[in-house]
Amino acid sequence: MTGPVGRRKPTLIMHFTHIENLPAILDAGRLFADALVGQRLATNVGAVDIKASRRVRAVPCPPGGFVAQYVPFYFAPRSPMMYRIAREHQQGKVGRYPGGDDPLVYLVSSVERVHKADLAWVASDGNCAATLTRFSPLLDDLADLVDWPLLRERVWRDTTEDPDRVRRRAAEFLVHREFPLDLLVGYAVRTPERRDQLRRVLADAGIIDQYVRVRPDWYYGFQRGEVQE
Repeated sequence: MTGPVGRRKPTLIMHFTHIENLPAILDAGRLFADALVGQRLATNVGAVDIKASRRVRAVPCPPGGFVAQYVPFYFAPRSPMMYRIAREHQQGKVGRYPGGDDPLVYLVSSVERVHKADLAWVASDGNCAATLTRFSPLLDDLADLVDWPLLRERVWRDTTEDPDRVRRRAAEFLVHREFPLDLLVGYAVRTPERRDQLRRVLADAGIIDQYVRVRPDWYYGFQRGEVQE
């Protein structure tokens, strides 16, 4: 393990999805990239505009293709995307997924597990939709590509001194096409009630020994406010 400034090893990566999507994911035994997932999702929490941009954002290094052809993972919880989901729930924003972040489940793995499994992957130094974001498929590049100190900060908004913090906080680890669930190290949820619900879902799929941890600090948990047009 490195010190507090650089990349920690193992390097955790996390993908979140609505708990209603878990039965289909468990049945398939894998996560699929957005371009391949089709009608498998029971509840889609992604914004239409963001998904559209990822379908045309090219990945400029091997294995290439477009961002939507990769299964996305973040290097840290409480991402800008989860913040957007939580805030849109709080505001009652029309035309967006309304359920907030409480029903979302983190599926947790590590860079080292993916690399050892010889899966094709690419890392980004920030939001994949931004034109200045850089990509790399090389493990050794992760030390300098990703802003590890920023990923460990709880407050990551842009400042006058550093107006690029939000973009960098959205750095991703992208696994090409599919991610097999046997590479997971466990799951995280917001509340004990969600833990119990997830354990029932896992048991229904014949899985009784998966590690599930309650991590409220990985969520925003904003409460619903007034509906806004």
